[in-house]
Amino acid sequence: MERIAGFAAALASVVLLVVGAAAVKWYVWDVAVSQAGQPDRSMLFWGLPVLFIGVIGALASVGMALLARRALSSSR
Repeated sequence: MERIAGFAAALASVVLLVVGAAAVKWYVWDVAVSQAGQPDRSMLFWGLPVLFIGVIGALASVGMALLARRALSSSR
């Protein structure tokens, strides 16, 4: 049972990392870089929750990877 939980945690870690990286990429590239010369740059403010979700998702993926490693190494 621990082995299944370890694989589920590893899969969740990968999904969280992809979602987190996509959110951070969206904010940095599509908002901050593309609106550099625009007069209305309010998306820099309104996009911050997406950036925070991305950072939290990336950090959560590290935690899930550690849990997966612990579960998979103890199931031997």
